[in-house]
Amino acid sequence: MSASSSNSDFDTGLWNKLQMQLDGVLLKGETMTSVDYINLYANVTAQLTRPPLRHSGGQARNANNTESQMMDHGRRMYFWLTDYIMQYVQRLRQQMSAMEGTELLKYYVEQWKNFVFVSKPVNGIFLNLYRQWIQMEMHNGSNYKPLSDTMVQLWYLQLFKPLSAHLTRNTINLIDMRRNGQTVEDNFIKNLFNAYYELRPEGMPEVNSIYREPLGVYLKSYEEPYIESAIRYLEEKTKHLLGKKDVCGYIKAISSLIEVEEQQGNELLLPASEAELRNMLNYSFIESSVDRIYSALPTIFDSGNRSDLKMIYRLLDRIRGLPRLVPMRKAFEDYIFRHIIDKSPVLTVADNGAGVSTDIEAPYTSEFIDRILATMEQIEQLLSECFDGNKSFVEGKDLAFRKAVNSTELRNRCNCVPMRLLVEYCNLTLRANNATARKAKALNTDSEMTIIAEMRRVLRLYKLSKNKDEFLNHYGLHLARRLLNEQVVSLELERTIVTIISTTQSMEITTKLKDMLTDIDTSHDMSRSFSLEIAEDKSVSVSDVYIKVLKEASWPSVMMAERGEWNRPPTQLAVICDRFTKAYNERHSAHDKSHSRRDTAKRRLRWMWEYSKCSIQFFFPHSTGRVARSGYTFVLNTYQLAILMLFTESSGLGSDYDSPTGPRFTLEQIRYSTGIDELYIKAELAIFYKARILIPLSVNGHTLVQLNDKYNSKRLRLDISAIKHVRRAEEEEKVAKITAKDRRWYLMIDISRNMKARKTMEFNELFLVVAKGRAGMFEVTRDEFKEVLEKVIDCDTVKRGEGDNHNTLYYLP
Repeated sequence: MSASSSNSDFDTGLWNKLQMQLDGVLLKGETMTSVDYINLYANVTAQLTRPPLRHSGGQARNANNTESQMMDHGRRMYFWLTDYIMQYVQRLRQQMSAMEGTELLKYYVEQWKNFVFVSKPVNGIFLNLYRQWIQMEMHNGSNYKPLSDTMVQLWYLQLFKPLSAHLTRNTINLIDMRRNGQTVEDNFIKNLFNAYYELRPEGMPEVNSIYREPLGVYLKSYEEPYIESAIRYLEEKTKHLLGKKDVCGYIKAISSLIEVEEQQGNELLLPASEAELRNMLNYSFIESSVDRIYSALPTIFDSGNRSDLKMIYRLLDRIRGLPRLVPMRKAFEDYIFRHIIDKSPVLTVADNGAGVSTDIEAPYTSEFIDRILATMEQIEQLLSECFDGNKSFVEGKDLAFRKAVNSTELRNRCNCVPMRLLVEYCNLTLRANNATARKAKALNTDSEMTIIAEMRRVLRLYKLSKNKDEFLNHYGLHLARRLLNEQVVSLELERTIVTIISTTQSMEITTKLKDMLTDIDTSHDMSRSFSLEIAEDKSVSVSDVYIKVLKEASWPSVMMAERGEWNRPPTQLAVICDRFTKAYNERHSAHDKSHSRRDTAKRRLRWMWEYSKCSIQFFFPHSTGRVARSGYTFVLNTYQLAILMLFTESSGLGSDYDSPTGPRFTLEQIRYSTGIDELYIKAELAIFYKARILIPLSVNGHTLVQLNDKYNSKRLRLDISAIKHVRRAEEEEKVAKITAKDRRWYLMIDISRNMKARKTMEFNELFLVVAKGRAGMFEVTRDEFKEVLEKVIDCDTVKRGEGDNHNTLYYLP
């Protein structure tokens, strides 16, 4: 290769040496020694600093001419070097234009590496050219560049740009060979796109994009053709699926192909290109099919195929920044709602035959709650497996469960409020000798810890309720029944459950639950000491009296309601009542002295006979056997005791008092003799019949009740004192009414408090503030809020504006 210079002032020997050394390195692959490098550097420097030439006659040029002469040295040296490089890359271009395939691409990579390697010593040799001439020209505004940039620019303009289409076509052919399973060296392709990336010529706007980081010719000549070829390849592979209705088949195919293509892209693209490849594949194969995918979601959810759901989720989740997962979340919510409604069992009703009450069967309650909890656990597992625990889908799950549990559809299906079933389930779980405790005992595990774990699991449903106050009021009623009926596993267990509930509910409601437990606790010592006192009195046949002193304010008002005074209790009970009243007053007399008469009046005892019980030793005159001779111990409630005592009397309203089997009574005679409500008598007689203590006789079309004088049992002690909630339906209805009443009071308080603080508020603003404040307890409806607001206005606490300001509310001090 030769480069010429027309300047007679140039040292032709220097140029010959430069050309020989550069030819050796560039064309022959020789290595430049350090001595050659230093000599060339010194010669170039000497050439640039040659003294000015003299005219004939020996007269020196003036200073201006001298400076001009030195600048000419730099210009000629620069042009000689660029001319040499240009001839070199043009020669390479001619050679490469005749090559194809791997031969071309390998040759290009080798020559580029060699060119980059040579550019470093060339820059060093001509360092002073840059310092003494190029820098000055650049400072004066000339369009010159540093030698490194000039060499890269020449490579691009004289070699790469004319061959770019040729190189790109062969590069993509090589990549397609790899896609089709042919063996291609990955390192070779990496070296190729790295060579493209390294070629970043300055001042070439067609090379780089203003929206991307500088990637050199790699962007236009490698990345874009690569992505286009990937799209063509996948279109060819999936075109046979586009016309079919098998959405899952299309999803599986495209998911698999995209996954493989992206794995290949991770190896054959720069990291900066991975997002671009992902976006283009999303746009070409997912965006165009989202409508088909969305339409198939309900069917896929119903099929329960988690692998398909996982594929669809990950396919849609690929589209970053676009709300493509929103329809899938909506389909997920609809699936949960439909699943709960459709899978919930149908309500069955237990009829006790006595007309006392109709209760939801325990098996149905357990089945209903177990199905909902099982569904929740399945959905949570599905969230983890298919949706990677996506927070948006977790929120959707909670919303769907809340919607289903509080829905009219579910209520109509089970013919009751679902939260009522949850309360019943909690009651079954917490009652003494419950199924959970029996299972724990069989497995030799701590029964109370097992019950607590089950209650934590169950109370997750409680958190979904929009009307937690209704749940808590019913829960309080059941808790009261368990405590009064002594059916609790332990008081500590009940306290633990109340504490768990209180973590998600305001203290104003759960305080009453805690107070009930406190009443039972504080009554225990008094009852025990009083029982010991009664046991020492031989004139009283009743022993082990369990008396609970309850504060009316803490217990459900439906249980505390007046039933009417029972003024004809058995003599034994009357004596005990008088004794206990006296002992209770003596115990609290010191406390009462320090309080006002009004506080003392609150301590008036009112006996709640339907919730009381005691134990009695009873003998049957004609029973035989060792157990019968020692007498049976019956644990009875007070109504049962009053009924049974009738059969031990020698005279009264009954008949056949002189009969060996004892007296007989009609239902009306029992009612008149005891003064007990007929509804309670029927319930207690049913228990006596079942225990075979009393037997019914049919005489002349009338039913007479008689003592079973031949009663015989292997059990010395029999507890039949379970409280008969003969007014359960009535109590449940009253709980609903009390809940509604409490809500109105809460709303009145909230309205007054907010208006007092703000003085003036718009109706909608006040409604939103109050509704948000009570959202954790119950759902506030607009109609309910309007009704309460009108009552507050009637109380002259708040007034409405006039005319156009009708929706503006003003506080009245």
